[in-house]
Amino acid sequence: MSMSNPILPHVSLIPPYPPGRPIEDVAREFGLEPSAIVKLASNENPLGTAPAATEAIRQCNEKTYRYPDFHNFSLIAALAAYCGLPEDHILPGCGSSELILMIAHGFLNHERQSVYPRYSFASYAGASKAAGSEGIACDVHADWRPDLDALLQAGREERTKVVFLATPNNPTGALTPAADVHALAEALPDDTLLVIDEAYREYLDEADRPDISRLLSSRKHIVILRTFSKIFGLAGARVGYAITHPELLKVLQPMGMPFGVNMVGQQAAAAALGDDEFINRSRQHNAVERVRLCDWLTKAGFEYVPSHGNFVLMKSGDGATVSRELMKRGVIIRPVGNYGLPDWIRVSVGTAEENDTFIEALSQVSNIRTHAN
Repeated sequence: MSMSNPILPHVSLIPPYPPGRPIEDVAREFGLEPSAIVKLASNENPLGTAPAATEAIRQCNEKTYRYPDFHNFSLIAALAAYCGLPEDHILPGCGSSELILMIAHGFLNHERQSVYPRYSFASYAGASKAAGSEGIACDVHADWRPDLDALLQAGREERTKVVFLATPNNPTGALTPAADVHALAEALPDDTLLVIDEAYREYLDEADRPDISRLLSSRKHIVILRTFSKIFGLAGARVGYAITHPELLKVLQPMGMPFGVNMVGQQAAAAALGDDEFINRSRQHNAVERVRLCDWLTKAGFEYVPSHGNFVLMKSGDGATVSRELMKRGVIIRPVGNYGLPDWIRVSVGTAEENDTFIEALSQVSNIRTHAN
């Protein structure tokens, strides 16, 4: 007697998320000393964790047998003060990725679709497929900026219920000007949810940051996403948050995991928000080292995308091969073939020493490939 397959048909279509490889994993494969490996694959803050957050984490050591605050009271209060918004506009989550998944499950199904610019964060497509939906990638301009006319046209289709837009965008680093973000928010149909992903917002100059109050005033169906994984140096704590209207917050909240933000994450994130010295130092370091890295790429003849984040997308030739050769030399970067860019790699901006190590390793790999050709 045959049994029917209980697995939902769309589940097999969900693409696995391709993370940056851990240092320990690469050390085992290539017989390297972990301390000698440079990881520039995941857009982490090379300066580490905000000191205020580190102290908050230390103070959690004797409390972790308790469940965290289910309502995230202290974290929400700190975020509301940081954003200048009422507390009922803030929804923390287990990183931005959980919030993206919550949005997909709350607004998408097999009769609905999401749209986003081509070469956008892989979680948009993955979350859409997890909800049984289809994600549609819209064209980008020759300078890698999203084509907002194409995005708006797709966003006006009857089946489209969610539009994702990241600025700066990962993995390209392209910036959508704040004025264009506001124009898109005002032009999309009222019954379409606009999701603005600001994972790298803190790396931008103030003039390049969309006005959150204006966005909230311009439309009812909008969610702004942010994370503590980048400039705040808390990638391992898994904390993100959504900014939205109270009505949408109540829709999204039940979609998340109970106690989704752990105790360590709650206290570390709240403390990190007030560590202005670390945030300013991280922003300044990134600006200086990103320019230095790009100057070297220009002199070495590599094509790259001008970036507004803490990473650079560059054309390397066969990205998978270049990535493997760099790992042999103790440098981990991110090949981006899964984005339809097999000849490109993405490299995070590291410390000055880490960037020097990457430059030296890439020079060696480039020489090998040049001689081989």
